[in-house]
Amino acid sequence: MEKFMSKAYQKQKPFAGFLPGIAGKEGLPMWVFYVNRGQAISSFGIRDKNGAMAEFYPANLAYAYAHQNGFRTFIKHQDQVFECFQEKNTLQTLTVLPDQISIEEEIPQFQIRIKISYATLPNMPLSALMRRVELINLDGKPKDLVIIDGLSQMLPAGIDYGGYKAVSYLLQSWMEVEEASHHVLLKLRASTADSSEVKAVEEGHFYSYFGLEKFRYIYDYKAVFGQDSSFQTAYGLQKLNYDAFIKQTQAPVNQVPSAFVIANIQLRDQFSFYGLFGYSNDHQKLAAHLSSVDHRQLEDKFKENQTIIQDLTNEIKTTTNEPMFDAYLEQCYLDNLLRGGYPVVFQTKDGPVGYHLYSRKHGDLERDYNFFSLEPSFLSQGNGAFRDVLQNRRNDLYFHPEVGATTIGQFASFLQADGYNPLSIEGIMFTFAGESSAYPEPLAKLLKGEFTPGQLAMIASTLSLPVMPTVEAILKQSYYQFKATYGEGYWGDHFTYFIDLIDTYLDVFPDQLTALLEKPFPYFVSPATVKPRDQKYILKQEKVRQYHAVHHLHHQAPRGWLLGENQQPIHTSLYAKILTLIANKFAQLDPDQFGLMYEAERPGWNDAMNGLPGLFGSGVSELIELQRLVKFLLPITFNPSIDVLSPLIGFIHALLAISSKDLFVRWQQRMDALEAYRLALQGPQSISPMPLEVIQTFLKMVDQTLVDSINRLQAAYPIIPTYFTYDVTTYEVLPTAKEQKEIFVRAKGFKRNDIPSFLEAPARLFSSQGVSIEKGRKMFLTIKDSPLYDQPLKIYKTSAPLTSQSMEIGRIRAFTPGWLERESAFLHMTYKYLLGLMKANLMDEFFATMKDGMTCFMDPQVYGRSPLENSSFIATSNNPDVSKHGQGFYARLSGSTAEVISIWKRMMFGEKLFSMHHHILTFTIKPLLPSSFFLDGVITTKLFANIDVTLHYEGTAPTYQDDVQVTHYELTDPSTGQVVRVDTPTIHGDLAHAIRRRRFSKIHVYMKGGSHRPH
Repeated sequence: MEKFMSKAYQKQKPFAGFLPGIAGKEGLPMWVFYVNRGQAISSFGIRDKNGAMAEFYPANLAYAYAHQNGFRTFIKHQDQVFECFQEKNTLQTLTVLPDQISIEEEIPQFQIRIKISYATLPNMPLSALMRRVELINLDGKPKDLVIIDGLSQMLPAGIDYGGYKAVSYLLQSWMEVEEASHHVLLKLRASTADSSEVKAVEEGHFYSYFGLEKFRYIYDYKAVFGQDSSFQTAYGLQKLNYDAFIKQTQAPVNQVPSAFVIANIQLRDQFSFYGLFGYSNDHQKLAAHLSSVDHRQLEDKFKENQTIIQDLTNEIKTTTNEPMFDAYLEQCYLDNLLRGGYPVVFQTKDGPVGYHLYSRKHGDLERDYNFFSLEPSFLSQGNGAFRDVLQNRRNDLYFHPEVGATTIGQFASFLQADGYNPLSIEGIMFTFAGESSAYPEPLAKLLKGEFTPGQLAMIASTLSLPVMPTVEAILKQSYYQFKATYGEGYWGDHFTYFIDLIDTYLDVFPDQLTALLEKPFPYFVSPATVKPRDQKYILKQEKVRQYHAVHHLHHQAPRGWLLGENQQPIHTSLYAKILTLIANKFAQLDPDQFGLMYEAERPGWNDAMNGLPGLFGSGVSELIELQRLVKFLLPITFNPSIDVLSPLIGFIHALLAISSKDLFVRWQQRMDALEAYRLALQGPQSISPMPLEVIQTFLKMVDQTLVDSINRLQAAYPIIPTYFTYDVTTYEVLPTAKEQKEIFVRAKGFKRNDIPSFLEAPARLFSSQGVSIEKGRKMFLTIKDSPLYDQPLKIYKTSAPLTSQSMEIGRIRAFTPGWLERESAFLHMTYKYLLGLMKANLMDEFFATMKDGMTCFMDPQVYGRSPLENSSFIATSNNPDVSKHGQGFYARLSGSTAEVISIWKRMMFGEKLFSMHHHILTFTIKPLLPSSFFLDGVITTKLFANIDVTLHYEGTAPTYQDDVQVTHYELTDPSTGQVVRVDTPTIHGDLAHAIRRRRFSKIHVYMKGGSHRPH
């Protein structure tokens, strides 16, 4: 595994990162943020910002305060005191690994090297940060050292984030420290709310050290710093020897505690000791746990933590002639599962279900606006946004085919009858259908309501029951239900990612198409509906705008699922749900039929274009993705009729009846049909059959309309646009009710406004495979010769300059150019463009662009952080701050990781993995690689997480040339050791099924190539 090392790290560009927050299936994860300043750790805690143990600071403040309020180490030798890892020292190195970080420093005057490593505690009923301190004697002379190590400030448990920021001085009145034999507990005496109900606080934060013989805990900062409240100088250590220092009286109350230890160490060759900094809700159990821990066990826990992370990243382990790319794949896989979750399949009464561990909504020092949450329980499962989770689970089946259609089922269920979906994905809850009295009382009580596997695991652990067997046995007798909440709005692009899930599923299970489309799913109902035009087109200062477009019903109980006349959730097939989605989105075509209107207050993924809905904005990307959905459904004709929601029939007939050639009239009639349909969705629903012939007529009409739209766009613009806005040119003022605060109007005409080019629509068009190679190559060159390409940095920007646009388009216009969404290089969009080049068969262009655009090939001095880790965006050369050009910001968790894994899949295995040929399942590996990626003619990788795939190639031509062919396969059966040879480019029938069932442990693929033909 490659690692990132930064010499003199405190002199480099500042960056913020985080530890993975994975504690294993039977551990309690915590969040840990670090910066390349001081001793690295800036803040850490459990669950969210309200569980901070070291105060949460946004990145800009973390860079300033980490060296002061964070971890500190002072060493006294021969009456000379030295503070380690000061900014002025230069003999320092920061090392970043997927599972841990470490810092090192040489102290020439003492002839000592110090190394400090951090990782989170795995697979224990404690949530804690582990800190290992290693001292190495460089000259071999024995040294008598006094060392102070720990945190300048550590918060007691029970303090909320906002409260501490507002009244931290007042909150000191509740704080107290309790010293025990194995640890120090930092707590509040009682709840701090100004309420008539006051409760004692039982939970606490703790710290403990291991591996020291002669030591004492120091929790009063004055013992170390005297009255230096800036924590600059260790006056106590300067003035006193060890024996005098430990005799100082410490104040355990009325101040924010420190979390230090002072120790007397005889250093000969090498010496290590360990600190634990964590949380416990039970002081007695904490004492019992810590009494059984020693420094040897903590060293094993460092190794165990490394093994947990390696076991995960090994599922994509790849060896090529590009070691940085190989390591990058592993890091991307890890970060992808942190956002989308790691699937574990449980058997239930509803059948197998994929339960995703370790996921969380992104939020960190740079994303200080997101209130992240990391569940501190066994089998930890976090929340996430619809788009994020859907994107980052789309490649699950290439590693875990056993997940099957679970993820499709989850997101299909969340698709509403109006074509929208809830934002917040809350995971999966279970209800027990067995006899709860068969279990001990704490478990029986839990089983009477909804529960998570993590809750089961925690209680099983406290009862000393075998954790995973207990969880699995209970879930086998349980039903599951997907959970979501409306969140913050209806985004226009969320539906576009659903087809990606289906594409992946059919790449692995093409024989299951009919079964998938016939599978029934419910319809989610959010407590929010989109208003009709007459209630959201508003006259403001002589201009018509679309504001307050969603009617919120949050004062009512969320309805959950669309009900039938029997008051039970109503279900239709996946085919019918996709058809419902297509009809809704088609009706949202803008007045010129160039894009889908953002008519529900939110734009697409680019949140900073938040003004678009008010300006009657529309998105071309969504139109392109709608066409993908139509092209998927159009060839499917397996039933003479399809059961659909009854109102959908009238809706589709109304759309089919539109015949006017006048674009405005067509728009008006589409919106009339859409609003009538939405009105019909109120109240209990029923199911009615719809003839396939009518559906096919409708789909062909939609397809032709969208094809015509894309052709018109390509003819009118050198680069296909991503966004438009519209001005209402003529309107009718509607009658005003007495209680009405706004003037509502009815639009009578529109005029389209062009928005400068964005990268998104071209990326989506390439991915839709809707352009020929010749046309695609021309598009590629046009884009590269446009303002979308940053020539100095050789990367692509989100958009062309936006200076000509009004501030009304959104906060993007107020941002600095080359920063955040404005004209910077957003990695997930750059990588989406890269994947689009692959799908458009522009392979030479793809590899040339990849070498410039993927972070693993970038100069870390310019990128400013580990090139193995993605960032959200890169500041481009149009940013006024030259020092930031090429630097990455907002660490790791983004859609870019999903794009990288999709790229890896195509590079290693080709476009199609499994397919149907004359009703027989076939398996094909056809890599898309330049010969330079092969290491001595070989590349190794993984399929389905544990099948070792070895690609053998001796040619010089890229493997994507037509004259490069697979000559044969060798398949190894692990049970017998037998090798099965297949002398064809494609494997058919039973062997293909056996591969999908992971019956073979190794696949060797042999390719023979022709001569290299340069492009």
